[in-house]
Amino acid sequence: MEKTSEYAKNTIILLLGKFVTQFMSILLLPIYTYYLSTSDYGLVDIIQTYISLLIPVLTLRFDSAVFRFLIDERENEKGKVIVITNVIISLLVQIITFVLIYLVIGIFVDISYFLLIMFNIIAIMLSNILLQLIRGIGKNKEYAIACIITGITTLIVTLILIIGLKYGAESILIASILANFICSIYIIVKVNIFKYLQLKAVNKNKIKEIAKYSIPMIPNSLSWWIVNVSDRTIITYFLGTAINGIYTVSCKFSNALNSIFSIFNMSWQETASMHINDDDKEIFFSNMINRIFQLFISISIIIIACLPIVFDIIIGKEYRDAYQYIPILLFANIFNVLINLIGGIYVAKKLTKKISNTTIVAAIINICINLIFIKKFGLFAASISTVIAYVATSIYRYYDVKKFINIKLNRKQIIISMMLFAIASFMYYINNKYLNIFNIIICLLYLIFMNKDIIYMIMNRIKKLIGRGEKHD
Repeated sequence: MEKTSEYAKNTIILLLGKFVTQFMSILLLPIYTYYLSTSDYGLVDIIQTYISLLIPVLTLRFDSAVFRFLIDERENEKGKVIVITNVIISLLVQIITFVLIYLVIGIFVDISYFLLIMFNIIAIMLSNILLQLIRGIGKNKEYAIACIITGITTLIVTLILIIGLKYGAESILIASILANFICSIYIIVKVNIFKYLQLKAVNKNKIKEIAKYSIPMIPNSLSWWIVNVSDRTIITYFLGTAINGIYTVSCKFSNALNSIFSIFNMSWQETASMHINDDDKEIFFSNMINRIFQLFISISIIIIACLPIVFDIIIGKEYRDAYQYIPILLFANIFNVLINLIGGIYVAKKLTKKISNTTIVAAIINICINLIFIKKFGLFAASISTVIAYVATSIYRYYDVKKFINIKLNRKQIIISMMLFAIASFMYYINNKYLNIFNIIICLLYLIFMNKDIIYMIMNRIKKLIGRGEKHD
């Protein structure tokens, strides 16, 4: 119970920060769809997609490494200095190298939004490292506040640029730059990063040790990029940026849910890393994975039940075609949850090579299905390829991880949930007003009943946090 309560506490703190960020993202979606054309929105989405591809390569995944290595040094100030100094020095070298190469490429290649892309990449590289750094030293509250700052800044800047100044799609890139830089400044000042920087702590062997952990994560990131967004590149090439804009909107709901899950997953990785050597780890890990997995299946079902009623309100008619692909992408996201929960065990054991190996096949499957079927089946091919890739990877990881930790999934519970998912999806496509209301009631009751333990645990933890706050006041 103590470990579960610890997980719940960290999750709630992180969730508060990410919830604001995602809420801002949801608020911005109608603005994007109303003020931007599908072509412009699709183009900027492709740019952001390629930025997400470059970041793990440029940073050598040191963001993941600084978090994992600092967990082991939480009670050791000297250890913190060594890890942070070597990561920050490496980051500066990475940024300088990128800028020089990018400027040279710019001489020969005409790149849209050239400077905006460069500053976006620099801003994200910096904020990614700093965000994982404060998580690594246990500053989860500061992490949550930094996320809130990022979300609010993005919303305010976007509103000013798009609505106030009548800027176009470049507003999205400008807002991202400012939000990430302001986030980084907050972390640097709040945590006083400079006290952890000592030139005498620079150590080539430590950098090599960190790189040995992080570099194998690059193929994993690239593989996930392929699984997640290569379909957008293929869609743009074969079907055009306007169709990609439609698909981008289709992905928004599963992406939003995945962003919320990422908070549970971050807390899970931290908890798993701290308790990987406990005697009861197999029971504890199985229990936590089943609980979180079931929670997100239930949330996916309730989203499907509610969307027919709210879709036209929050999404413009120009993007109506996106409606039909959403359940498929939410179904894929369910298996993405399982993949990452099992991946937390790999992180805890520092088995980064295994993480990469389990995603490469999925990337290959995703590309092949897209290339073969995209012209014939359009966006259905892109959606289904993601499902197949996620299902294959989750099965592979489940049986692979059992070689060293015997994780047991509640298969009966999963089957029942999948059946309800299918029924909810069927009613989603029928889209009858009365059936939709009935669907929402049934799915909501199911959500509460199947997750009453974790809901009670989270509510109880929130009450304790509020109680402490009132006493403090």
